[in-house]
Amino acid sequence: MDAARMTDNSVISIDMDAVDHNLRVVRSVVGPGCEINAVVKADAYGLGALRMSRRLLQAGASMLTVYSPSQAEVLEGLSCPVLVLQPVTELERGGALHSMLVAGRLHLVVHDVHHAAQLIVLAHEHGVRLPVHLEVDTGLVRGGCVPEEAARILQAVAASPSLRLAGLMTHFSHAKGSGERCAAQMRAFDLFVDSHRGLIPPECVTHASSSYAMLRGSALHAGMVRVGIAWTGLCDDGPEDCARPAACERFRPVLRWSSSLIHVRRVPRGTSIGYGWLWTARRDATLGLVPVGYADGYPTLRDGSPDDSAGATRWVRIVAGDREAEAPVVGTVNMDQLCVDLTGLEHVLAELPNGGLGAEVELYGTDRTARNYLPTIARRTGLRPYELLCRLSARIPRVAVEASGPIARVEQAAPRMARRASPDLP
Repeated sequence: MDAARMTDNSVISIDMDAVDHNLRVVRSVVGPGCEINAVVKADAYGLGALRMSRRLLQAGASMLTVYSPSQAEVLEGLSCPVLVLQPVTELERGGALHSMLVAGRLHLVVHDVHHAAQLIVLAHEHGVRLPVHLEVDTGLVRGGCVPEEAARILQAVAASPSLRLAGLMTHFSHAKGSGERCAAQMRAFDLFVDSHRGLIPPECVTHASSSYAMLRGSALHAGMVRVGIAWTGLCDDGPEDCARPAACERFRPVLRWSSSLIHVRRVPRGTSIGYGWLWTARRDATLGLVPVGYADGYPTLRDGSPDDSAGATRWVRIVAGDREAEAPVVGTVNMDQLCVDLTGLEHVLAELPNGGLGAEVELYGTDRTARNYLPTIARRTGLRPYELLCRLSARIPRVAVEASGPIARVEQAAPRMARRASPDLP
């Protein structure tokens, strides 16, 4: 391991081969005639927008989607079009965004009639024909406009030499939860498209599906799908209201978060630990300290029982040589550290140098059956996988891992911080 990694409290390993694999799974679902738009909002959900975008394009994506102009600016050097979802009304001359605009690679979403007029002014000021995607609101009631207003915008775009209709889009309100609701929205969208064919140029791409909607079948695919959680491999649970699609079994998680044990100690039965004494040992216990906390993005939601490790909502995996074991997170998650209950693993730790100090702690793993699998922690804490991803602090090093790269094994990126044995270890 690189010497610089020795001082890191934790490391996020990103499996780039898994990114390639997940795009192949998406392609197998949508077929050859449907484009893949990779969503890389929020710095690619904390994994690094530029790094991940390059890989996603290599793997088969033809377009990228972000939320804001500042997110698009990071992707200036890429040759693909970048769609910005946020309503944009003005852009400064010069700089990355202007360069993308002039090159025709910056695509903007039209949200209402007034916004369309503002985009015509923007395009005229910059001397470009601006590619726009019209968002038709079929039921999400967020951005975009109702079909009646969208029809007027189509006429305005067709009449303006400053705008080019590059896309027609909608967004599902129940992509994961209701196939019936998705179908109703798709019928409304298809009806709008069919009713206004004369105003829609043949090169205009239609798109509606996010990752979960994409898994529901070709009726929702249109000309392009917008996938985010799918390329991370963390949508393997599939939609909630139907049989799990076969493709879900093939997704591979791209992310693994690991740290190490920096302190191990014994406490007697009845000892309460941490702020607020939210956990009390029911028997003599062995506790481990991990240098990760809510400042790193680890979830703080307390468990329902203050002293029952078996009912814990958050678990980690202890990796000791070729042996692995799960351990619950107990007590209060602090800013920079958390405690895990190692009781019952003493014999494993005793076989390691320094009594187990420096043993790897896997916070988020890639084993779907484990209790430290990110979607499992999200479900048990009432959060969403997206939220746990976006919470990950920028201070945590990201290490790209691939089979052909210099780091052959993910676990090589894990830190080894402790250098002395704890006197409290039996």
